[in-house]
Amino acid sequence: MLSNQPEFQNLLLLHSRDRRLQKLKSELEKNPHEQEHIQKQINLEKGSVALALSEWKELEAKNNALENEIISASDKIARLKQQQLEVKKNEEYTALANEITSVSSSQSLLEDEQLQILLKIDDAREIAEIAEGKIALKIADLEKRLTACKEHFHDLKNEISQLEVEVKTAREAVELPILSSYDRTKTVITKPPYIAPIEAQKCSGCNLRVSNDVVSSILVERKLTQCDQCGRIVYVER
Repeated sequence: MLSNQPEFQNLLLLHSRDRRLQKLKSELEKNPHEQEHIQKQINLEKGSVALALSEWKELEAKNNALENEIISASDKIARLKQQQLEVKKNEEYTALANEITSVSSSQSLLEDEQLQILLKIDDAREIAEIAEGKIALKIADLEKRLTACKEHFHDLKNEISQLEVEVKTAREAVELPILSSYDRTKTVITKPPYIAPIEAQKCSGCNLRVSNDVVSSILVERKLTQCDQCGRIVYVER
């Protein structure tokens, strides 16, 4: 039985290491994209917190400005009332009264606007506090994932370097004709496995039925045989 022969066992070992190496290289290639994706999520969450805090601070600044305007209006009204006590002409008194009414009306509008701002400040403060709390936890979790992802990147590089040595050693143990056939198969098949057992007369690589000639080549002639459907090297496990 071909599958029991040492030279074929060496090929299976090479195939196993090859597949592992390809898997690790694929993970290594994807890792920087994963890091970038996580970093974008972190930046987005931080931006959400910054936006909430910014809106809160803008409202606070607007409230302070309104407060100054209201105080200024109160001071002006006080000055105008003082002037009323000092004037002697009715015309001047009436003019000052009209100005006091106008300033008082403006002050009332400012106070109404300030009340609305204060209500918005309460909402903005609550949102900002929630953002700083919940989103901070989410950011911390994302940063842990990013750190783990970076560590995994270095681990992959080390494991790949070690496995490349093991693949080289495994290739040296495979007889040249078999190795050449295996390498040709790898150029034809787009993705592993490159070697597949036959189960119920079907290639487990492509899941299609192989011919009787293929089965005979494996069992009777004990030759290195390829699936007549997909081109993978096939064997029978017994």
